[in-house]
Amino acid sequence: MKETKSASPKATEMKAHGKSEKTMLTVEEIFTEFLKKKGYRSTPERTMVLNEIYASAGHFDADEIFIRMKQKGSNISRATVYNTLELLVECNLVSQNSFGHKHLHYERIYGYEHHDHIICEDCGKVFEFTNPKIEEQQQAVCTKMGFEIERHTLQIFARCTKPNCDNKASDRRD
Repeated sequence: MKETKSASPKATEMKAHGKSEKTMLTVEEIFTEFLKKKGYRSTPERTMVLNEIYASAGHFDADEIFIRMKQKGSNISRATVYNTLELLVECNLVSQNSFGHKHLHYERIYGYEHHDHIICEDCGKVFEFTNPKIEEQQQAVCTKMGFEIERHTLQIFARCTKPNCDNKASDRRD
């Protein structure tokens, strides 16, 4: 009988969230190389933050990452989480968005399709969408003006027009 190797717990967790262990190694390699080029040390704590981000989907803020890591028994500091997020944004592994809230939100971007956001002005819920025509127009504008896109975000703040929308505030004043 042929013996099969079982995946590591980390690999199993990554696959459960749609990312392979290969992708994780790739983002770790990209981040390590970025840190080296910038003259920063590659520390286990920075790698732990990166892995925590790529182990789960969706938007998050720095405190959510900090709390999740603490709940898992990490001794990481809040400052390390915030500082690592800044580095990950600079490295283009994570994007940073405000969504009109008092704090920043982040999301992983390496290996994921680019998308834009609509933020409901009534409830603050964030909806993601993709539109190739919008992307083409942004590229055309940059090309015409002599720019090459490195990264961008598009955030549309809107109110739902559906009369029976659960997100609509019942006593909204216009």
